[in-house]
Amino acid sequence: MPYVNDQGTQLWFDVAGQGEPLVGTGGWGLLHEQFHAIRPLLTPHLKFIDWNYRGCGHSDRSWAGNVSVDRWVDDLVIVLDHLKLEKIHLWGTSTGSNLAIRFASRFPSRLKSLITFPSFRYSASSRQKAQTYLGLAENFGYQALAKFTQWIGCGEKYIYGAKGDEIAKFETGAFARNFTIASLSKIMEAFYHCDLTPDVKRLSMPVLLLMGTSGQNGSDHPNIKSSVDDFKKLCPRAEMATLEGAGGTYCMVEEPEATAPLLLDWVKRHA
Repeated sequence: MPYVNDQGTQLWFDVAGQGEPLVGTGGWGLLHEQFHAIRPLLTPHLKFIDWNYRGCGHSDRSWAGNVSVDRWVDDLVIVLDHLKLEKIHLWGTSTGSNLAIRFASRFPSRLKSLITFPSFRYSASSRQKAQTYLGLAENFGYQALAKFTQWIGCGEKYIYGAKGDEIAKFETGAFARNFTIASLSKIMEAFYHCDLTPDVKRLSMPVLLLMGTSGQNGSDHPNIKSSVDDFKKLCPRAEMATLEGAGGTYCMVEEPEATAPLLLDWVKRHA
């Protein structure tokens, strides 16, 4: 597997396809695997770059030094410099949106466009949810955690059916591959103490809010509606694309065939 070395820390990346460069940054548990279903639909048309920040996935699991969203943004810079990619399209989903928004705020000249979920600040209830994740993982393991995150992430039509079971099984394996339960509290702490309100205000590139409409993280949910409204007030340039009935952050997992054309059209318009 390809790596770039940062002072002894190995950072993993993978490149597939040719054309406009699109970097995927998935949520804390799935990482690059959040794009496993849609990647083959995109790579005939563009260059898709997967990567893992330090402490997770295929990158080194050592936690030497400060763990933060900014440290992980710096990791992405290291990967892009190694690949000699000056300008990219960046797609962040779930907690990967925090990393993508922070990158876009710090390095606007390196982005052709930003595709993101409207996750940019966390309330006390969000931090309580993180404690629920942690408690489930520590007491009952990856499978229990995956069943809960599947309920949070999936569209309502998928939660209790065969598709939902398939996604929960997939997540169980991905979680075991991508993080240790002992490290989960540090990962959670880095994301769930973010307030990127000033960063959203500074976004100067084309921005697309991409999500499904259904479930706890769907655009029809009151909490997510509020987040979308707040995001658009801070960044009036932001456009929005939704997939009816798909999960808010799992649209590319549940309905990759419907999600891919939206991505390809967006990248083509902002090449």
